[in-house]
Amino acid sequence: PEHHSFFPFVLAVRSATRSGEPMAIDRDRVLAEVRARPRTARELLERIGGGRHAKRDLQGVLRQLVRSGALVKRDRRYRLPRADGLLEGTFQPGVGEGGTVLCDGGRVVRVASAGGASPGDRVLLMPAGRKPEKPGRDERGEILDVLDSHRREWIGIVNLELAGAIVTPYRDDETWGISVSRKNLGRARDGDVVVLRRARRAAKGSFAGEVVEVLGRPGEPEPDFRAVVWHRRLPVEFPDDVVREVEAIVPPEIDGDAALPGDGSEVPYEDLRELPFVTIDPATARDHDDAVWVEEGRGAGFLLWVAIADVARFVPRGSALDREALRRGNSVYFPDRAIPMLPERLSVDLCSLRAGVDRPALVVRIDVAADGKTGAKHFQRGWIRSRAGLHYEQAAAAMAGDAGALPDPALLEPMQRLAACARALEARRAAAGAVDFDLPSPAISLDADGMPVDIQPAARSQAHRAIEEAMLAANRAVAEHLLAQDVPAVYRVHEPPPDEDMQALRRVLASFGLVDARGRGPLSAAEVAKAVRRAEGRPEERLVNLTTLRAMQQARYEAENRGHFALAFEAYLHFTSPIRRYSDLVVHRALLASLAGGDAVLRARGGRERLASVATRVSYRERVAMQAERDMLDLKKCAFMARHLGESFPGTVTSVARQGLYLTLEPFFVEGLVHVSSLPEWVDFDEATHALVARGSGRRFGLGDRYQVLVEQVDPVKGWINFSIEETLEDPPGPSPDAPRASP
Repeated sequence: PEHHSFFPFVLAVRSATRSGEPMAIDRDRVLAEVRARPRTARELLERIGGGRHAKRDLQGVLRQLVRSGALVKRDRRYRLPRADGLLEGTFQPGVGEGGTVLCDGGRVVRVASAGGASPGDRVLLMPAGRKPEKPGRDERGEILDVLDSHRREWIGIVNLELAGAIVTPYRDDETWGISVSRKNLGRARDGDVVVLRRARRAAKGSFAGEVVEVLGRPGEPEPDFRAVVWHRRLPVEFPDDVVREVEAIVPPEIDGDAALPGDGSEVPYEDLRELPFVTIDPATARDHDDAVWVEEGRGAGFLLWVAIADVARFVPRGSALDREALRRGNSVYFPDRAIPMLPERLSVDLCSLRAGVDRPALVVRIDVAADGKTGAKHFQRGWIRSRAGLHYEQAAAAMAGDAGALPDPALLEPMQRLAACARALEARRAAAGAVDFDLPSPAISLDADGMPVDIQPAARSQAHRAIEEAMLAANRAVAEHLLAQDVPAVYRVHEPPPDEDMQALRRVLASFGLVDARGRGPLSAAEVAKAVRRAEGRPEERLVNLTTLRAMQQARYEAENRGHFALAFEAYLHFTSPIRRYSDLVVHRALLASLAGGDAVLRARGGRERLASVATRVSYRERVAMQAERDMLDLKKCAFMARHLGESFPGTVTSVARQGLYLTLEPFFVEGLVHVSSLPEWVDFDEATHALVARGSGRRFGLGDRYQVLVEQVDPVKGWINFSIEETLEDPPGPSPDAPRASP
C-alpha cells in the first residue's frame, strides 16, 4: 500500500454493527481483516465491532500476534509479515548511484543502484544471497520497487466544500485527503478526477494543494487509466536511450547477416517459410508471439510445430532496451489499451509474426501420439512466413467444419488436425491429474469513446483450448530440454499446497460431496482435479473453483525447477510470449545457448546466480500487473453499472460470506454484494453449508438461489457494487442441481 507524506486528516471508514452484544475478539477474524489491507487498531475495532470490552481484548490479541510474528506493526498499522523473503526499508543515498536501505528489524543492506528511489523513500528490497557471516561485512541487495515515495503529484476526486475542496483518493488503498482553496481549484468541478500538487504558496507546515490538471469524471477512460498508472506506479513512456536504440535497429533480411548484436547470434537460421504456419489470437490483438502448424504424424499421431518470435535477436543483453524490459517485467493489458514491455516498433512490427511477412523465430517440433503422449522434440532457429492471422472465432468455426470462416479453405484440414492434437494433449494431462480452473473472465465491450456498453463472460472455444495446449506442450518441451542440457533458465514453479491447507480444502469439497469426507491425509492433485470437474454445472461450481484456487500456492518464477503442481508437470517454464514477458526472453537466450553449445553453454552456466534476481523481479512485476489489471476491470464494471443505478435485474448467488451474498447478474457478467444489513432478517453464517441462516425463521440464503435485485450503490473509488433483494425467483427450468450426474 501507498503511504503519503502530507495529509491534513484521515477519513475514517465506519462499519455499523447491528447489535451491542459483547463479542470475543476472533484471532482469525483479525488476521482476515489485516490480510485484506493493513489497518490501524481503530479501523480493526470499527470493522469487527463488539461490546465495551472489545477495545481492551483487541489490544491484547494484537500484542500476542505481534509477539508471535503473525503480524507486523508499522506507522500504527498492523500488517502481515512478508512471506516471499523480501525486505522493506528506507533508502538513503550514498556515493555514486547506490546507497543503503535501513530495513525493518534493523538490518542494513547496501544497494548498487537506487532503482528510482529518492532519499527517505520506502522501498522493497531483495537480499543478494545469505547474510554475511563475518562482522562488519556489508550485506548487499537490490531494490525491486519504491513502495512509498514523497510524490510530487497526487490523483484524487474533488469534493467541494464551503471554503474550498477536499481532494480524496481515486483508486488508492489509503484514506487521505488534501485541502484545496477555491483559488487553487482552477476549472475543477465537484466530482472531477484531478492531478494535484502542493500549493506553491502554502505556509510552512501547511499541506494545502493546488489542481494542476483536470482529467475528467470517474469512469471515463483517461482518468481511470491515469489513476491506475499513478497508484501502481506503472512505467508508461520509454526512456530516451531506449527510444534511440530501437530507432537504430535495421530490419533483418533473410539473406542478410544473421549476426545482430543479440544473444545466440552464432546459431544459424533455417528457411521454414514453406511451412504454412498460422497465428490465432483475439480479434483485437496487435502483437503476435506465436504461430502453429500440425502435420500428420506416425500412425494416428501428430507432428506439432510451434514458432515463437525471436525477440532475443533484437534485444541485446545488457542494453538500455534490455534493462527497461527487465524493469517493467511484463506488458500490462487493459480493456482499451496496453502498456507494452517492449516499444511498439518491436512488439507490433519487427517481433510480431504478422501474416505474409518473413520473420525470424525459434521453432519447436514435437511428436504427439494419438493418446497425447509426447515423443521426440526438435528445436531450431528459422525464418517463417505466417499464412494467415486468424481470430479465435474463425479458428473455432473451422475446427467445427466451417471452411467459409477461413481466408483460405485449404487451412480447414490443418485446423481440424490442430483441434484433434489438442484434445489428445488435454486428455493426457487430465489423466495425469492436472487441475484446470474454469473461471470465466469478463469480456468488456467498449463504444467509440472507450466507455463500457456490455460485459459478458469471455468466450472459451475449442480454438482457445487448442492454442493453450500447444503452448503448454512447447513450454514443457523447452523446460525438459534445458534441464537435460544443464543450461540455467527461469522456471515457472507451482509447488503443492501445505498439508494443512489441503486438509481444509478436503473439508470444503467434502461438504459438497465432491470428495470422500472419510479420507485422511492431504488431497492429491488428481483428487482435486476430479472434484473440480464434478462441480461443473452445479451451483457451487464458482465457489469450488475459487476455494480451490485460494488453497493453492501462488505460481512464481524461480531459477531452480520445482515442478508445477496444478499442471502435473515435473518441469515447466514460460517460453511462448517473449514480446510481453521478460521471463520468456531469458528462456530464449538459454535455449539459444544450448543450441550453440560449447562456450555459449559455459557462459550461460556462469550466469546462474543472476537468474535468481531476475526470477524474483519478474515474479513481483507480474503481481503488480495483475493488481493493475484487476483495478481497471473493477473501474470498468463500476462505470458500466453506474448507468444502471436504480434498475432491477435477476441474479444468482455465486458465493456466500459473513458479510452477505455475492450475486452475479444474469443479463451481465457483473458480481455485486447483498450486504447482511439489507436482508430482511438477522442471519448467521453457516460455514458447513455455505449459507446465511435466519435466526428466527430458519430461512436459508445459499448458493444457486435466484433473486430479483436492485442496483443500490456503485462506488468506483473502492470498486463496490451493492444490490438489495426485491423478490425471490424460481429456479430456471432444467435439471435439478442435485440430479445424478455421469462420472467425469
